[in-house]
Amino acid sequence: MRVFKLVLIWVFIGILFILNGCNNAVEHDEYATLVVSSTPEGAIIILDGDSTGYITPANLEIDPGEHILELKLNGYNDYTVCFSLEKGDTYTINAILDDTIILIVNSTPEGATIILDGNNTGFVTPDTLEINPGNHELRLELTGYQDYIENFSIEAGNTYTVNANLIENATLIVNSTPEGATIILDGNNTGYLTPATMEIVSGEHELRLELVEYQSYVGTFYINGGDIYTVNVVLEEMINTSLQISSVPAGASIYIDGTYTALFTPATINGLVPGYHFVRLYLAGYNEYNVYFNLVEGTPYVVNANLGIPQSPLPVFDIYHPYNQQHFADNVIYLEAEVELDNGDPFTGDTAIITLNGLDYEIDVYYGYIYVDISITAGENTIQLRANSANGDTGVSDLLTVYGDFTAPEIEVVLWWNTPTSDLDLHAWNPSGEHCYYGNMVISDGSLDIDDTEGYGPETFSVPIANVGIYEIQINCYSLDMDEYADATVQIFFDGVLEDTFGPHHFIVDDFNGTNPLAWWEVCTISVTRGGQASITNQPLSPEIREKIMYDKVNLPRK
Repeated sequence: MRVFKLVLIWVFIGILFILNGCNNAVEHDEYATLVVSSTPEGAIIILDGDSTGYITPANLEIDPGEHILELKLNGYNDYTVCFSLEKGDTYTINAILDDTIILIVNSTPEGATIILDGNNTGFVTPDTLEINPGNHELRLELTGYQDYIENFSIEAGNTYTVNANLIENATLIVNSTPEGATIILDGNNTGYLTPATMEIVSGEHELRLELVEYQSYVGTFYINGGDIYTVNVVLEEMINTSLQISSVPAGASIYIDGTYTALFTPATINGLVPGYHFVRLYLAGYNEYNVYFNLVEGTPYVVNANLGIPQSPLPVFDIYHPYNQQHFADNVIYLEAEVELDNGDPFTGDTAIITLNGLDYEIDVYYGYIYVDISITAGENTIQLRANSANGDTGVSDLLTVYGDFTAPEIEVVLWWNTPTSDLDLHAWNPSGEHCYYGNMVISDGSLDIDDTEGYGPETFSVPIANVGIYEIQINCYSLDMDEYADATVQIFFDGVLEDTFGPHHFIVDDFNGTNPLAWWEVCTISVTRGGQASITNQPLSPEIREKIMYDKVNLPRK
């Protein structure tokens, strides 16, 4: 009996042991296993942002799911890996840790901001940084000193030391009589006008001063770090000179630098700035006459043109769109045409002339084809194309008449220019200071139709119903691109009737951000009375609107 009791006790103990083992097995199967090792060993194991209390090598039981493992060991780069486990899985990581690279940066004087690969490190010299292997650019910046730049390459486990002797900036003082000249240093617009004091790097420099109606000043100088260099310049006025133009037969329309002058031969034109100019003469039924010339200060220039009769082969046109007598509900329409010679040979020129409502504008020709957007006015519009053969014989298309079936805006401003790659922009501010331009083409009372970025235009700002107050109109030469200059013309229409034409304005400087006055043309201001009467008055703007305009001009977005 006693033996039987002992047997029962041992059986009971065995059952408890088996049951406990089963429970442990079930509990163990609820987890996953992470096996972590590293070379070298001893790295701190961090799981999902929390320290596990273990160092490598180690086996850990973790919850199934997605995890982030980090290993940290002094003197080595951190190791990070993401992984996912299911219940009962085992995940093994064998990490090879890279040696940390030490960068030691010193400078004289101290306190320079340390910028590595374009990023501010938040440290100043002297300091020691841990960085990754590879190629790097180090920049040190300290007010009053030239930036220090050093490029270097470093492998894992190495130390790189920089000892930089910072060079003190020099001081340039520029004065001119009269004041207000644009200061251009080493070919770059500084954004300053005379008189000005600025910090520059030491070395040799070229200084240019530019002021409208004055001859440019150009000079070179050398300056050491910490020195002060003063320039005092008396600018000389440009002497405008005259252009005398005649033709046989007389009565040819005169275009200067691509812009219609509203004059006919013979004529004498005064007030031209010395330099290179382009004159085009055209009389219906005769060949165009074109001439480039250099107008020398104080020396009149004479053009005597014999206009010839066009001879075959000469250009002929097929205009596919628009067709004659077509009506449009919008002011922007496209013109599509083909040009060839009347003997069937291809037209080899790359430009033609479109005459829109009596005014000539240059347009591009692509392998004998013309595609261009044009801006028509309300009511009747006339369109004609013209081009010259390689021999200078002029061909003219039939005259088309198209109609704008829309109400003419109370104010319409049209910009054209005469060079193929330049990007000129029309800017308008309404009485409330709203700015209409390529980056904001619709405002509360007006809109800009298109942004022509590659030559000629037109761009049109329209105000259907004008508000009382002053509208400011300006033109910016955003980019000359491959052109040496661009000549802009602006037409102002009131209720569909041409009120005035401004220009040509000769741009030789481009500047998209508004800091260079030579890249801007303040065309006019338009005043609107309470009775709705618009007029070109050039009244001064309020200080608030003027300040708003200046702010807008220096904060233009890049295209």
